[in-house]
Amino acid sequence: MRVVTPKQMREIDKRAIEEFGIPGIILMENAALQAQKIIEKLYPSIRKVLILAGYGNNGGDGLALARLLHSSGKAAEILLFGNEYHLSPDVKRNLMIIERLQIPLVLLKNSIKEDESRNLICDCLTRADLVVDALFGTGLSKPLEGHFKIAVDMVNDLPYVSARKIPIISLDIPSGVNGENGAVLGSAILASDTVSFGYPKMGHYLYPGKMHTGRLHVVPISLPPESADAAGVSAFTLSEGEAALKLKKRLPWGHKGTFGKVAVIAGSTGMTGAACLTATAALKSGAGIVTAAVPSSLNPILENKLTEVMTYPLKDTGHGTLSRNCVKDIPEFLKDKDVLAIGPGLGREDDIYDILEYILAGQSIPIVLDADGLNHVSKNLGLLVDYKHPVVITPHPGEMARLIGMTADEVSSQPIEIAVNFAKKTNKIVLLKGATSVVANPQGEVYINNTGNNGMATAGSGDVLTGIIAGLIAQKYEPFDAAVLGAFLHGLAGDEAVCEKGQDSLTAGDILEKIPSVIKKLRSLQ
Repeated sequence: MRVVTPKQMREIDKRAIEEFGIPGIILMENAALQAQKIIEKLYPSIRKVLILAGYGNNGGDGLALARLLHSSGKAAEILLFGNEYHLSPDVKRNLMIIERLQIPLVLLKNSIKEDESRNLICDCLTRADLVVDALFGTGLSKPLEGHFKIAVDMVNDLPYVSARKIPIISLDIPSGVNGENGAVLGSAILASDTVSFGYPKMGHYLYPGKMHTGRLHVVPISLPPESADAAGVSAFTLSEGEAALKLKKRLPWGHKGTFGKVAVIAGSTGMTGAACLTATAALKSGAGIVTAAVPSSLNPILENKLTEVMTYPLKDTGHGTLSRNCVKDIPEFLKDKDVLAIGPGLGREDDIYDILEYILAGQSIPIVLDADGLNHVSKNLGLLVDYKHPVVITPHPGEMARLIGMTADEVSSQPIEIAVNFAKKTNKIVLLKGATSVVANPQGEVYINNTGNNGMATAGSGDVLTGIIAGLIAQKYEPFDAAVLGAFLHGLAGDEAVCEKGQDSLTAGDILEKIPSVIKKLRSLQ
């Protein structure tokens, strides 16, 4: 599914109207029809609906929706913000119909004083069982102010001042959320549900906008696909159905070699769990054989903790970390493997840098690089850039910050731009983890992951992700597809686990245990 910026959405709408001859009022009507369907499906018993309408096309969608709700027997009321001479022709047409149907309408003019404005808004809210936010669409670029801010703040206060739970439905995007980066422009509606027209917007998935969006419903409004093609959309997300289609069929006559061999180099004293989580996740994601190479002094621990995963002891320093002297054994370890996952729990010792340098300078195997592997590579990005074989890197904001010389907060504030730029710079695939993880390739394509929750912000969660991606690559998934699907599966497993464990108590092991059930769930959709 495509994900668009506000600028791209304007281009898509414009081409639909000008090039394909679809009148704007038809698009507005389709949007209203789809919103009506969502409301009647989710809230069939609701009778009194208040539509907060601005003077732009988003307000026009709200006016059209009010008419449709009125026709279906619901008591619709409109609170229209602004002066009538600001309205576009399509909005004026819908307003004319509203007036002829005598649907209750309160006009909140710009000249009204704040106290009077509060009283009007309060009166309208007290009569409503459901509120529709049609104040601003994705074109908003400055902080809300005046009557708009008052209305948004009062709507957000409804749970605290009303004894009833009143659903809030935003049309296209919650008013006050920046459609491009998810920033809140002063204040923003906290929606129960958002009905997005045509395509989801960047701001639906990026925090804090995602928190304001509530449940997202993406609905068609008859926009030609060719219109989006011409707008140069290069961002995507996956639905469960789309993720299911990405799962490869498993051959009925396949054997463990058919489904690939994963090499894992991970772990050190105090970090044996990282190796276990990575290796087990690779196995649970469908790989046929997984072998974990660990410091020799820790091998008995891994032998005890792991049953299905094989182990391979490598020379260590005597302190439970890998020694640079182990490099002569690495070609033998890797010779029959399909992918290498390296980095989790390896430690910061200089020997680890030498081992990575050896592998990146002389081996020829797809790599999933994470954690301490990234921290060492940040000392010399040339190692990564010069490696001629596929690499998926999976940094969190702190690790990415070290790679590019920024702060973690700066990385978190612009994850899409940073992931795309680094993928192009290094010619590698970047999975930038975060509240919303993004996956970028060197061609500029980016997938915004829409699964996962904050319970997954727990030690070892990233090790599970590394193992999932490696397991998929071993099964002959293209590395970019493996990263995209891996992020989706990882988040979906976390979402399933959180239903049982709750956000506070979720562990990486809980996520690990849900991998089989989420893959099974997607298989059922094929």
